[in-house]
Amino acid sequence: MRPIIVGIDFQNQSFAAMKFAVNMAGRIAAPLHMVFVNHKQSEKDIFQRPAQRVATEAKKRFQELVDKYIYELEADQMSYSIVEADSVIEGLNAEAEKTKASVIVVGTRGRIHNALFSSSLASQIAEDSKVPVVTIKDGAQIKRNIKNILAPIDSSLESRQKLPFTVRLAKIFNANVVLMGICHVDSDSIVNKVTAYVNQAYKYVQEYNIPVRKEMICSEDVVNSIITYTENNPIDIMVGMTEQISYASNLWKGSFAEQFINKSHIPLVNIQPKEYIKRLSR
Repeated sequence: MRPIIVGIDFQNQSFAAMKFAVNMAGRIAAPLHMVFVNHKQSEKDIFQRPAQRVATEAKKRFQELVDKYIYELEADQMSYSIVEADSVIEGLNAEAEKTKASVIVVGTRGRIHNALFSSSLASQIAEDSKVPVVTIKDGAQIKRNIKNILAPIDSSLESRQKLPFTVRLAKIFNANVVLMGICHVDSDSIVNKVTAYVNQAYKYVQEYNIPVRKEMICSEDVVNSIITYTENNPIDIMVGMTEQISYASNLWKGSFAEQFINKSHIPLVNIQPKEYIKRLSR
């Protein structure tokens, strides 16, 4: 079983990520690998000591996390690494590649804070990663039993490549899927195209005997419209794409992905389209 990696900087946002990762690892009996990137951030508590003592302190805190979750995961199911790297992005993604991780989980405190895993940094980790990245904002609503997964579908071909992971997630948590067609202009041609893509996605999810329903939103501000929907409906996690596409019809390019990471009150799965191009072609 491929491990789940969780980025740890021993701040509240990374503890939120740990909580989600432990829950997921327990459900699929996957190893959980905690990673601390020893890249000095002066505002972090752990770096308020001589450099030679940082690794020792990190090991101590890792052991405290193992002890905390020993009743949810087996001791040999949890491991950790202290990685030396020029950047957090480089360190996490290198460790994910080294361990052949299935997913990376990171916490973020949003753009307004000078956090190790800021929304901007979290989106860069997601964009550079070869595996799905779950981003969780500090204070996000993390439910042990995920019941409803939101998968927005726009008019780009890449948008539907989130479906394999969405289905996998739904099976892990025995959850329902909400397919939301989104369009940034109220044009008949765009609406018809998005509707067709949503219908194709609906049939795909149905083939796996997963409860699924369809929604549609047309708005000039799709980010806030979707955020509002998640606030007013029982959505537990959202699955989106990260790759920046050269045409305007794609609503999940970098700046949009970062806005969702920054604003979302629920966990967000960020997927690189090319990862699923390779998997679907096998």
